Amino acid sequence: MTTTRVATFLMVSACLPVGGTAVADSPADNPRRTPVVEAFEKTHGAVVNISSTKVVEINRSRSPLDFFFQDFDSFLGPRTRRYKSTSVGSGFVIHKNGYIVTNAHVVDRTTDVKITFDDQTSYDAEVVAEDRAHDLALLKIEPKSPLPVLQFGDSSDLMIGETVIAIGNPLGYQHTLTTGVISATDRDLKLTSARTGQPVVYANLIQTDAGINPGNSGGPLLNVLGQLIGINTAIRSDAQNIGFAIPINTLKRLLPVMIREQQKNQFSLGLNVDHHRRVTRVLKGSPASRAGLRVGDTVTAVNGERVESDFDFYMQLLDHRPGQIVSLETQRSGSPRTARIRLQEPPRPDGAKLATQRLGITLSPLSRVDARRLRLQSNAGLMIDDAERGGPAQREGIAAGDILTALGGYYVKDLDEVGSILDQAQAGDQIYVRILRLEQGKLHRYYTYVTLR
Repeated sequence: MTTTRVATFLMVSACLPVGGTAVADSPADNPRRTPVVEAFEKTHGAVVNISSTKVVEINRSRSPLDFFFQDFDSFLGPRTRRYKSTSVGSGFVIHKNGYIVTNAHVVDRTTDVKITFDDQTSYDAEVVAEDRAHDLALLKIEPKSPLPVLQFGDSSDLMIGETVIAIGNPLGYQHTLTTGVISATDRDLKLTSARTGQPVVYANLIQTDAGINPGNSGGPLLNVLGQLIGINTAIRSDAQNIGFAIPINTLKRLLPVMIREQQKNQFSLGLNVDHHRRVTRVLKGSPASRAGLRVGDTVTAVNGERVESDFDFYMQLLDHRPGQIVSLETQRSGSPRTARIRLQEPPRPDGAKLATQRLGITLSPLSRVDARRLRLQSNAGLMIDDAERGGPAQREGIAAGDILTALGGYYVKDLDEVGSILDQAQAGDQIYVRILRLEQGKLHRYYTYVTLR
């Protein structure tokens, strides 16, 4: 044995424990600790399982999304079908106070939504906003302590061949990790709407070969840094290893609108901010107007937290309440300004009156007796007491005794929410309406579009 060989043998032997397996001096030197391992450890606490414990019989029309979602949630099949869901999808936390994002189609067929974390902690969830056109939904839970959140990445610079990570709950196996690469970007899915017969295009999707299966819907697609770059949404059932995800920049663009709609029922601030942080609207007589904010001002921070976009701005305002003071740092013509704004109760349009005027229905809160009889939560929707003969809703098949659960892409639990939604709509608008109907002792879910008058 030469001197060189002896030195090599001794060097290797020094790294071997009694059992003969090499170990690294520190975790950082461990070759098994890949970027994928580190990304999972950094993010898995913010990924959730979304499940329903109700048995619901659904009578539905064909959806233009059926073909692409069939392997996620069994969309195809008989038009009337019973579901007993124990794992319908995935989601992820975007705000420490309990805001969660998933696909709209994940919660579209649930009445009671339950969120489960990797430590088996569970919460009942409320769906606060939906964007069905882009298959996104915003949920809210009431956590016992601040939650871990995912770091948002950027989908504008994705690279073909870049390693990606999917975490979700395929077939009920919680927090399953799979890896793959970005196969393509800017993919368009061209479908035909069963309702209108018109072409529908879902644009700018990420294509990946990461293994995703039923139950992955709504879960995160991550890069190797653990940054969120997409939301898993669909697979091709007639192919292998072809999946699609909504780019994170699409969520960044749409989420401020969803949050703003939700905040209208919480407090009144009186201004809108665009993606460049510029104030685009200040309502006359609003708290923002009284504080001296003007159109053209640029918001740089909220309560001392730097703002980079409208997404940051609206996220910083989540969970504020009337009476609280918000500090806004702004720039006007290059000069810094600070405004302290006291949030006020939002105006409350008369929801009952607007429902009668614009939809032709009479609404009332769902009573405890009716909720118990139908095995629903008391805030599951509003009872339709009457449907005007020949009115907009009645023409679309809506009748007295139905329960209104969603309006215009938002779940409704009280008349204030109905008023807020209808007050923003215009005559002639087609508004999405979803109801529950008890038929032959079973709950059926229907949806339609009603033309407002």
